[in-house]
Amino acid sequence: MNSSFYNGISGIKTHQFGLDVWAGNIANANKVGFKISTPEFSTVYAQTMTASPTTPVANDVGTGSHIKASTVSFQQGSITKTENPFDLAINGEGWFGVVTPNGENLYTRAGLFNRDATGYLTDAAGNFLVGTIANNIKDGVVIDNPIRNLDLAAPEAQAKILLEDNIVMPAVPTNEVTFKGSLNSKPIYKLNQDNTKVEIPNKENFQSLLINSDGTTNKLILDFTKVVPQAIDKTIWKAKATIVDKDNQTINSKEGELLFNDRGAMVANSLTSIDNNGTEIKLNLGSIYDPNKPNSGFDGLFSYHSGEEYYAKSVTQNGKKGGSLTDYSVQDNGLIVAGFDNGDTIPIAKIALYHFRNNAGLEQSSPIYYKQTANSGVPTFYKDKDGNTLNTAVISSHALETANFSMATALTELIVMQKAFDASAKSITTSDQLIQNAINMKK
Repeated sequence: MNSSFYNGISGIKTHQFGLDVWAGNIANANKVGFKISTPEFSTVYAQTMTASPTTPVANDVGTGSHIKASTVSFQQGSITKTENPFDLAINGEGWFGVVTPNGENLYTRAGLFNRDATGYLTDAAGNFLVGTIANNIKDGVVIDNPIRNLDLAAPEAQAKILLEDNIVMPAVPTNEVTFKGSLNSKPIYKLNQDNTKVEIPNKENFQSLLINSDGTTNKLILDFTKVVPQAIDKTIWKAKATIVDKDNQTINSKEGELLFNDRGAMVANSLTSIDNNGTEIKLNLGSIYDPNKPNSGFDGLFSYHSGEEYYAKSVTQNGKKGGSLTDYSVQDNGLIVAGFDNGDTIPIAKIALYHFRNNAGLEQSSPIYYKQTANSGVPTFYKDKDGNTLNTAVISSHALETANFSMATALTELIVMQKAFDASAKSITTSDQLIQNAINMKK
């Protein structure tokens, strides 16, 4: 009978632990990135009352229970939308890595990040979000614009993510302008006073903006004048390129000539470039006709006559205006991108998404932060056979992962724990009454 006392006491202790665990889950129900814990119990040992080869366990009597552990559930929480672009939710497998002000590495699913006073991405506790840095900005100026993508470096090479307030995208000076389309060679006539027809020159005009190395702009004007009268088997156009500044003052001009065959294909061109304040601008008017090369002579400017199809003219240049930083955004692969007012974008960093061989082996240092242990294994990144990072989750911007918590489940578990607690206490009072009755039998 004495064992029933100890069973009741152990039951009270273990179910008090269960109540504490579920109360803790309820207390953190609204904490972003929180993962619930489940209490686990085990029997202390079993005592066999009789030994029988035919009934080896029928008479076993339990001698109480004890606390085994509390197991964390890493089930995905719900995703909720927010207004902050640096609120990040992991939809799938993985952990954000953060570094405490003391340099300790922690891992979390809570993506409540913001830029601190110095521009670093931090959470409310002052921990720094880590990732791979593009290193394409120096002294506030973009120095490696061609970078358009970024892959994660080694796990130990991740660094704090700095998002500067002011970044300047330098101008890319124009060094080539491409012209495409048709020059209208259909004859134009006017009547003289004696009612005789006289052909007058056709005229065409193209214009393009030129980006200078200092970010200012000039304008390129290309004028074409058809030479009249024309031969039957060819068409000649005089060409003049003029560069003017913003005040419409001429900086440079150059003349040349274009020759087209009877089909309208370009067969000669003497205007191929012009100087713009020391920068040589290539004037790409198209290729010279070669019967062995398809579309040659027609891939730039060509001349059309009456009854032939008309093609719209177009002008493109390879320069780009400079720009200033307008905003940052986070893509679903964790890439942080800076946007500029000239329409350009560049990657700044890629957020590290860590993985562990055994998530259950992580040590919980607070409700939402975890530490690496020998049981969890080292943090790694998933890579394909070519060494590129595999995306096992979507990182959603303007979103947060809520606690993987069900109030209905928690309240049900509380009722179960409470009833078990009460029943364990009742087993003690019942045993006490039985012993008291046994003592009274002697009186």
